[in-house]
Amino acid sequence: MTDYVMFKLLPILELLLIINQLTMKKLLFLFLLISSVGFSQELEWDKSKSFDVVFDIDNVYTSDGVNWEVTISGQAGPYGMGYGTITFKNFATDSQQSDYNGYFWTQVGDKTFRGSTNGLWKKEGNTYKTYAYDNDIVGGIINLAIGNWDFVTKKASFTVAPLK
Repeated sequence: MTDYVMFKLLPILELLLIINQLTMKKLLFLFLLISSVGFSQELEWDKSKSFDVVFDIDNVYTSDGVNWEVTISGQAGPYGMGYGTITFKNFATDSQQSDYNGYFWTQVGDKTFRGSTNGLWKKEGNTYKTYAYDNDIVGGIINLAIGNWDFVTKKASFTVAPLK
């Protein structure tokens, strides 16, 4: 008799197991969805404090034939006179995009600012578009910067704004 009961209950137990597995999958999916949304954030820059910058490209050189150093200088909006050295990585390859990093120093009167920049570059026609985070170490501000580098005219222009 016990085998008969088990035989009759087996399809019901299998059905309950399938429902349980579906529920567990749905719960796992729901957990992943909630956690990804809960931990994501939208980065916004404060456009009311944005400023435009145009730098002269003073020098371009390489020491390894792959990564290129670019020195720039010019008026950096509220940061005064600015100087920077940027390293474009994988610039000598056929790659259409890669990353870059660099350092800058600016001065307004007797106040100096120092910082770093990290971002991505992408070739667009005759120019190079850059997207970066600039870390103002002295002022404690993180700026978002979108740039356009034209090595023919020797100009690098940027729109810069602090991160909200």
